[in-house]
Amino acid sequence: MQLIVTVKKLNKRTRVPDNLTEKNSIAGTVLQGFKFEGEEVKGIHDPALGKWYKDQHGYYYWGGGLHILKQNPPPPGTVHIDHLPANLPADYVLGADLSHYNAKPDWEAIRQAGVSFVYLKISEGVGTPDQKAKEHADNAIAHGLKTGYYHFCRPDTRNGGSLQSDATAEANAAVAIMQQLPATEMPIVLDLEDQTSWDTPLSKNDYQAWITIFIQQVIDATGIAPIIYSRKEYLDRKLPKEHTLGKYPLWLANYSVTDANKLKCPVGWDDWSIWQFTGKAKVGGNAALDLNILKDLEVINL
Repeated sequence: MQLIVTVKKLNKRTRVPDNLTEKNSIAGTVLQGFKFEGEEVKGIHDPALGKWYKDQHGYYYWGGGLHILKQNPPPPGTVHIDHLPANLPADYVLGADLSHYNAKPDWEAIRQAGVSFVYLKISEGVGTPDQKAKEHADNAIAHGLKTGYYHFCRPDTRNGGSLQSDATAEANAAVAIMQQLPATEMPIVLDLEDQTSWDTPLSKNDYQAWITIFIQQVIDATGIAPIIYSRKEYLDRKLPKEHTLGKYPLWLANYSVTDANKLKCPVGWDDWSIWQFTGKAKVGGNAALDLNILKDLEVINL
């Protein structure tokens, strides 16, 4: 984790002292604003000594004069989640996705569970930014989580009266919001699904055309091809069988399958890159949490 000295001056020691007045272990001092990478020292014999941190050079610092700037997630594969799906790839990575519905995430519990990346909702349609996006992004980054953004698409012709105008307006709005948030190298995600009160009114061919226009606008603006998120049943029902969207990475939602070998892709895709396997994970103080398995590490550069 990355730490910063918050007091005017802090002793740098060769070991954790027996008491706070001991001077034999002092190797030097550091001033306010000093930053370093370190880890918390466990098993201190006297709780009265408080927390201590050890830097990468083997020196020790009293935690009372430090503030944690950034925590590093556990190494990929160090996952502490019950009821994971069977037959996961050996190098899989655990991720989460959140929106304003996750009002007060327990970020430390998410980190400790072994989550390495998070996707955060930033917008829906045009003119509906997610009010928690900036707060969530700042907190996720502070906990060492690689962070990306997703946009809930509303493919129709409401903005401008045509597929071209609507898809362009929606893509530009999503990119504009993303550019105001902490920078990310992770591709933006198109969330393609229905809601209880809404579904796309477009025909299969028009639906594919709208998505294609949106994707091209994103590529033109960011230089990075996006990821498509959806359900197999939904895409099979909404897209023409001969569609050409299978060249984009697929983030597949399926809560009923519990074996990675039995997870089926929509027509047009040979494989999935991310699998949202639950929307009800209990992690620390979090309410139901969406968790994901990433198996294509090149997709988001982990």
